[in-house]
Amino acid sequence: MPTQPGDPPIRADLRVGFLVYDLKPFIADYIARIARRLPGPVRAYPILDGPVADALPFSWRPSHLRGQFFAVRSPGATPEGFLSTINWRAAWACAWESDLILLSGLQGGTALLTTLFATLLGRPVISINQTLPPDWEQRRRWWIRWLKKWLLQRCRLHIVQSPLSRRTLQQIYGIADSRMVDAPFEAGATAFQVHLQRLSAPRESLRRALGWPDDLPVFLFVGTLLRFKGVLTLIEATAQLQRQGYRLQVICIGERAGQPEEPSREAYQQMAAQAGVAEVLSFPGPCALSDLAARYQAADACLLPTQKDCFPKVLVEAALAGLALVTTSACGAAEALVCDGESGFVIAPDDPVALATAMQRLLDPQLCRQMGARARARCLAFCDPEQETLGFLQAIHRASQP
Repeated sequence: MPTQPGDPPIRADLRVGFLVYDLKPFIADYIARIARRLPGPVRAYPILDGPVADALPFSWRPSHLRGQFFAVRSPGATPEGFLSTINWRAAWACAWESDLILLSGLQGGTALLTTLFATLLGRPVISINQTLPPDWEQRRRWWIRWLKKWLLQRCRLHIVQSPLSRRTLQQIYGIADSRMVDAPFEAGATAFQVHLQRLSAPRESLRRALGWPDDLPVFLFVGTLLRFKGVLTLIEATAQLQRQGYRLQVICIGERAGQPEEPSREAYQQMAAQAGVAEVLSFPGPCALSDLAARYQAADACLLPTQKDCFPKVLVEAALAGLALVTTSACGAAEALVCDGESGFVIAPDDPVALATAMQRLLDPQLCRQMGARARARCLAFCDPEQETLGFLQAIHRASQP
């Protein structure tokens, strides 16, 4: 496809390879956007097996591997979750078949191996970064930071997708400003807006259809039910508000994590019952994206009291639906989307009192609506597909120069 006016010059024979976890829709969408603007061939190398959309403007190398994850937790340190599966074939093929390689996230051993092969073959590598804030990145285990620094130092350029990512690369990994290129994270915002635009029913009708109360504020938690997402903190905060006589509804939408050590939905529901909030806090399970859009549209605020998250898509989706946002200082979207006191609240992780205070303030419907409108405005300005695409094109242009 021809490039657009203003796109940087990139040679037509440049083979660009993307190493990715998988080809979920939002990943395939952003690669497709970039591929349509590049004059040469683009190929994706998913580490894991999974469904792939039809008629993509790039090729991909199929994977038949299933992901194996394990978690590491210790007091005072950032909780970790690792993809232990290493796709040797994808690593070698990506390095061998590409003239330039983009690491879409730093996917554990496969990304390290791809970087090693690329270095031996003399292929330039670009890292794509959505990181934790500097304070929380510093609390990661020393060997994780050492391996990540080894990888980053061997990349020619670094795409940064949030303001906090830039500061983390500077402060924790010593990356110079001149080696970073901004490409704000679009995070599937364009595709999710389509689901929201299909909703014609007013909020009150959506609530009735969902069986939600008309007269109570509804807080949503959306995400995999991992401990580090702060589900236990949310249960404690809800119990505090219940004891203080506040009326509200909290709905946790998500599936159980794959790790056997993580609680099931039923276990969390039992914890809610033990805390005395079984009638207030529910765990209905996951739902399709179109159904999720209706739930966002019907809710008042979105809660993500996480202990670690780089740039969670749920905050983007909630902001687009005009919800006030609550997250923690351990979330990499805290500055770009969640401005404390403006579009929501940023609290400390593992602090049910702070979470309860933020939720109490959002019981004010006027404040909640104002913050939701600001969250939507911030999201539309930041999650711009054209800004992201141009950032990628600039990085590819620069990294491909002799």
